[in-house]
Amino acid sequence: MSTSALFRSYPTQSTPIIRMVHACATCASTFDAPFDPISEKPLLVGRDLPCCGRSICSRCLIQNKRYETYCPYCQITTDPSPILPQGLRDPPAYDSTANEKNLPASAEEPNEDDTDDDVLPAYSEHHAHPPPSSEKHSPNADNPPAQDVLHFVTPNDSIRSLSLAYQIPISALRNANNIYSDHLLQARRTVLIPGEYYKGGVSLSPRPVDGEEEEIRKGKVRRWMMGCKVA
Repeated sequence: MSTSALFRSYPTQSTPIIRMVHACATCASTFDAPFDPISEKPLLVGRDLPCCGRSICSRCLIQNKRYETYCPYCQITTDPSPILPQGLRDPPAYDSTANEKNLPASAEEPNEDDTDDDVLPAYSEHHAHPPPSSEKHSPNADNPPAQDVLHFVTPNDSIRSLSLAYQIPISALRNANNIYSDHLLQARRTVLIPGEYYKGGVSLSPRPVDGEEEEIRKGKVRRWMMGCKVA
């Protein structure tokens, strides 16, 4: 008798009739007759597994033909098959001694030449970045970089006009003076012209617009206003 079989009683006017109900081991549905009441088509009879006593319904047998000769729980085949052995087999041995017995004689004694090839070379033998030779000189070694030039900002100056006047990139002029917006140039009194791009060394606006004396006077007035807190 199957372990998954259940008993259901059907009371009648005479003696009750007991019919055996099976529970499918894969879909957990119960079946007691070889037909489907919804489709009214004859189906195959459910299969009782002789290895563990479980049952498989006919619907699962139709969907998977492998269940006709195979137990999904015991993972063995009940019928002789060239693909699957009948019954379970012992797992392969994981002992190293068993693997050494199956190795050929050539694998047990490796050659010295093979071992030398497998050894990785030392890091000191190979240089990823070889040191530069003394014969090669950088193009700027003989010519030192020029100094930055101080330019006094005039009301007509802009980032583009200074770039054209000194022949330097706009990005280099912005990075040298930390100007992230062009309209902030008029808030500066002076700007630096990077000597890396401008080799002239002469400023096109070496003095303040109003003159040095006027700048000195404005500085004194500004310090007096800060000291007296006068706006």
